[in-house]
Amino acid sequence: MAIDSTAVIGKAITIRGEIDGAQDLRVEGVVEGIVRLQARLLVAKGGLVKGDVQASVLEVVGRFDGAAVCDDLAHLQPGCDVIGSIASRRVIVEEGAVFTGTLDMDVGSAPVPAEVASHG
Repeated sequence: MAIDSTAVIGKAITIRGEIDGAQDLRVEGVVEGIVRLQARLLVAKGGLVKGDVQASVLEVVGRFDGAAVCDDLAHLQPGCDVIGSIASRRVIVEEGAVFTGTLDMDVGSAPVPAEVASHG
């Protein structure tokens, strides 16, 4: 269960490494590495997440470059730039979103990237 408030990584912040948690996270700056959340990850306009993500919901308005496994939903909004792979039960790609990569919408258990699985 996600915590009610949203954590924010500000525009002037860069984080390299791993992030684990159960709280919604909004990325306005840069995250390079592995993100594992039992909550929603929002890559805001101007934000960048580069690496592997496992989250309940991935919402991209900014840039995402990597492999994402979403328990519930991947939502690519107008103006976003996504490169990589997405595995999710539900996917919304809005007009104006840019997506280059692969999409897996298997309704079964989505595969977890090896990098994420080995650290979890």
